[in-house]
Amino acid sequence: MSEPAQPLRALEHAASLESQTFEPPNPSVVSPERTRAAVAERGHSATGTLVWGLSIAQLVGFGTLYFAFALFVTPMGAELGWSRADLNGALTIGLLTTGLASIPCGYLVDRYGGHVLMTLGSVAGAIFLALWSAVDSIAAFYVIWIGIGLATAASVQDLPFAVAIANVRNFRQAIIYITLIAGLSATVFIPVINWLIDAFGWRHALLTLAAIQLVLPSTLHGVFLRGTRGTRSGERVRRGDGREPSALLSALRRPAFWGLAVCFSAQSFAFTTLTFHIIPLLQERGLPLETGIVALALLGPAQVVGRVILIVFGSRTSARIIGRIVTPLLPIAMLLLLTISPNGLAGLALFVLVFGTGNGVLSIVRATGIAEILGTHGYATIVGALNLILMVPRAAAPLTVAALWESQGDYTGVIWMLASMTAAGATAFWLASRESSHGSPRSERCPS
Repeated sequence: MSEPAQPLRALEHAASLESQTFEPPNPSVVSPERTRAAVAERGHSATGTLVWGLSIAQLVGFGTLYFAFALFVTPMGAELGWSRADLNGALTIGLLTTGLASIPCGYLVDRYGGHVLMTLGSVAGAIFLALWSAVDSIAAFYVIWIGIGLATAASVQDLPFAVAIANVRNFRQAIIYITLIAGLSATVFIPVINWLIDAFGWRHALLTLAAIQLVLPSTLHGVFLRGTRGTRSGERVRRGDGREPSALLSALRRPAFWGLAVCFSAQSFAFTTLTFHIIPLLQERGLPLETGIVALALLGPAQVVGRVILIVFGSRTSARIIGRIVTPLLPIAMLLLLTISPNGLAGLALFVLVFGTGNGVLSIVRATGIAEILGTHGYATIVGALNLILMVPRAAAPLTVAALWESQGDYTGVIWMLASMTAAGATAFWLASRESSHGSPRSERCPS
């Protein structure tokens, strides 16, 4: 079976299990009293402690479990003698594991809320970071990254958005705030991790990250998520004679789901590629290592700029419309990479601004657009299905780009490939956004 076929088969299996197990939210299944109770339970403020806790935990979780990897490749290779292919293979395994675990993790959060799962996931992340600091064999390194992949699926990714949707009155505003703060993860952690490695070595740097992961995300999830619910909390178990499809199965039958999958797959491939290849790409174009590190760190503030603009000017604009505006920024940003060599820092600054702004806003559009186009019921499971699909471009990007670079000797072909993929993604989003929440073309209007 080919790699792209595996997530599709897993999606079919997960959807069939879900449809056989729990009732969907229609009047014959969910009573008016239960519906009113669910609305009453969505009592958290978009600026309250729940949202602050989720935001800070996301900032730290992405910094320790995702962005950290790129900075450890060089010192680990120098000490242990492992090749870049060996090291990136572990990352690929971790990303695949995260994708495969996304649907069951989303299902658990939809049914029971995020308190237990996200707390355990954060603790597991700290444990595996500590184990990473002591690694001395490639086999153990791969096993550790399977663990980190599971911890990532259970504590970061889109689960905080699912918690916000189920528990915060103005969940769209909450999602903007969460992404606004979490978008600073690379800005905060890349310089800190680089300093820790230089000052104490990569093993002690990992122990420090493990301590940060244990103190902050684990504690925040354990304290602030207590008592939270999921989008399907309170539904009764199906006896097996119901005919209504599950929320996931209904989404899989929608062309909009697959349009969004194409769009976000292109975004994920581009973002993953730049996360792990931007430094050698910039060095190839004559910029020093320090400039590459600064550029990677500045992507965070550029994303924040886009999100602040969205808060100020787009708070009442449909996610569909915002997505149509920002998705074309990604292929434009890819083409701007070609200008870095003749224009130097000026070209780099323009790329960082355009890509960071577009990617920052699109991360919000992804969270709110899925809810707007596909609905909020079973949100975490639907997003988990998308993450299962996205594991292919995320996992394939580091090795695919490395192989393309080796075959061509430079990154020019990679840049053109990224521009083409993100342009196709922009087109796919436009088509998906034309579909109403019920699966038919919709007329254009802004939400009230």
